[in-house]
Amino acid sequence: MTDRVHFSFALSPRMRSFIELRDALNCLDKAYTEKLGSNWLHAACDLRASLLGDHGRKNAIPEVICLFKDMKNYLKKLADDVPKYRDHILQSCDHIDFIVGQLKPGLPEACQYLTQDALVNAYLNTQKKHDWLGHKLCMQQSINAIWIHADMRTQPLHKALAPLSHAINSLNEMLNDFVGWESCMAEGGTGQITPERGKSFGLLVIALPASAVSEGVIPDISGNKLAIRLRFQRWEPGKSTSDFSENIPYSMMLVPIGN
Repeated sequence: MTDRVHFSFALSPRMRSFIELRDALNCLDKAYTEKLGSNWLHAACDLRASLLGDHGRKNAIPEVICLFKDMKNYLKKLADDVPKYRDHILQSCDHIDFIVGQLKPGLPEACQYLTQDALVNAYLNTQKKHDWLGHKLCMQQSINAIWIHADMRTQPLHKALAPLSHAINSLNEMLNDFVGWESCMAEGGTGQITPERGKSFGLLVIALPASAVSEGVIPDISGNKLAIRLRFQRWEPGKSTSDFSENIPYSMMLVPIGN
C-alpha cells in the first residue's frame, strides 16, 4: 500500500498515548533531518508532554510497555492455537522482550534534556497565554542564528532517543501488519464499521489513496465499541470543512491490541 496514506484512530487511552508519542518522535526526526529549528522545538515540546505527562497527558512509556505486553500475550495465545508456527511466533515474543529491555538506557538522559534545555523551556514559554517577558519575540529573532550549530545542540537528545525511536517504530510496524486489510466502499462519503462482538479493539487504521488525500479528502470517525461511523470530509484551502458526498474506496483494519 505504498500509494496510500494511513490514518490511525485510537480506540483506547493507551493507544492514544502511543500515537501521540509516535507522531512526536516522527516530527522531531523530520525536523532534525531537515534542520528546521522552529519545527524541531515544537516537536520537542510535544515529545516532552508525552514523556513527562505534561498538559493533561499520561506518561506514555508505561502505556507503550503495556502495549508490548499485550502484543506478547496475544502472540503466545496465537502460538498455542497454531502449533505449526509456534517456534517462529515465540521468537517474535523474545524479540519483544529485547526491544522493551532496550527502552530504559536513554530515557533518563532524554527526559533530563527536555526538562533542563534552555531553548526548549524558552519555546514552552512562547506558548503561554501571557508571555510577559517577550519570549516569543526573542525566539523569532534568534532561532536562525542559534540553528547554525543545530547538530551540536540536538545530537545529544537524538542519541538518547535512539532506542525509544527503534521501539516505537517496531511496535508501529507490528500493529500495522497485525491483521489483514479489508477493502470497503464509502457510499456517498459515509460508511459504518461494526467490530466483531465479544472482541475488544484498541486501534483502527484507515488507508486512503494518496491522490484523494492530496485533494483534501480526510476521514472522520465517531461512535463507540459497538459501531463506528465513518464520514469523509474535504479540507480545501481557504474554505470551511465540507462533507465529501461521492463514493470513495478505502481499506481498514481493526487491531485487537491495547484495548
